[in-house]
Amino acid sequence: MSLAIWFTLAACLIASFYDVHARRIPNWLTGSLALAAVIVNALGGWRSLGISLVVMAALTLGGTLLYSRGGIGGGDIKLAIAGGAMLSWPLCLPFLLYTGIGGGLLAVLYLIFRGGARTAFARAAIMTAGGPSGVATRSETLPYAVAFAFGAILVALGESVAPFLRIHLT
Repeated sequence: MSLAIWFTLAACLIASFYDVHARRIPNWLTGSLALAAVIVNALGGWRSLGISLVVMAALTLGGTLLYSRGGIGGGDIKLAIAGGAMLSWPLCLPFLLYTGIGGGLLAVLYLIFRGGARTAFARAAIMTAGGPSGVATRSETLPYAVAFAFGAILVALGESVAPFLRIHLT
């Protein structure tokens, strides 16, 4: 497994701890991962660094749009940007795909164990219909860093002991 996978996995696991306990992902963590992404990819040469910066820019643009619509928190976006930049192309795509799957599973588990499924589905219907997109309260938010950790774990497994988890883009 590469150094980039180890860094991303460690950062996502640490972020999960903070997100579950405080519903915040520390800036020092996402900033450190982003800086490490630049350094690690720079060691691979100018091409590797350039690809990583393009991934970072694309995730910043997409993440800003998601955040502005109230779809995800700022710390989660920063974790996605830093993790995607660290993994770079093409591993950032399975990371984000597995994170999305993990987020869906997390949401289902959250609804089952925390209750409030009817309220959540009603709110989702209003937002989908173009209604108010107010920011969710703390009790309604998911510790989405757990989903990022899920994505990082599956990427790590796919690149090591479980190659059937690899998503081939070619």
